[in-house]
Amino acid sequence: MKTEIINKTLTYEIRKTVLWPHIKHNDYTISVDNDPNTFHLGTFLNNKVISIGTFVKENNSKFTDTRQYRLRAMATHKEYRKRGAGKMLFLKGLDILKSKKITLLWCDARLIAIPFYESVNMKSVKGIYHIKDIGPHKTMYIALNK
Repeated sequence: MKTEIINKTLTYEIRKTVLWPHIKHNDYTISVDNDPNTFHLGTFLNNKVISIGTFVKENNSKFTDTRQYRLRAMATHKEYRKRGAGKMLFLKGLDILKSKKITLLWCDARLIAIPFYESVNMKSVKGIYHIKDIGPHKTMYIALNK
């Protein structure tokens, strides 16, 4: 397996099948996909993208750090879970963020994904909230460069 920066279009298939199967049109973009500070990572196995994540320069008012990034649309293809692809992607993202002197990474984590995020040392903010059409989430975060 290898993880590298990818074009946003390589995220669409996993966004469609894993994250947003409820979307009835063929637009799997997010508004920040083209932002110059956004980067997309993909983990490949046999030249196939099996895990994705989008890293966005976005501050969350729940945190005082001013150099924040948000992890969005992270997912691993169902057939390839529990093989380390997501962890490899996450750690590569942390390396890139550290090189940018980012001090905090946060995300809106689906409840089912919380054990994964805890396994990579993210912590939870108290409270559960619902995201329309997707379900319950918690805010999670990890401090960097401290």
